[in-house]
Amino acid sequence: MNQVKLEDMLLQASEEYHLTEREKEIIGYWMKDFNYREIALLLGISQNTVKVHISRINLKMNVKSKASLILRLIGA
Repeated sequence: MNQVKLEDMLLQASEEYHLTEREKEIIGYWMKDFNYREIALLLGISQNTVKVHISRINLKMNVKSKASLILRLIGA
């Protein structure tokens, strides 16, 4: 998935699901296959904080898995 397409999807999801900038940032890394540890290191936060953000994202978007989140983002 190219960067422009990902940014467009995140912008649309942000508006529709009221995602914060940090949540969009985490989704972007997560979709690029970074794990919680890698995301935490890149953002200077704890792995637990990444997990909390992912949980909030899942609640906002009404999904239960990374696969469901990706399908929701691409509009499938």
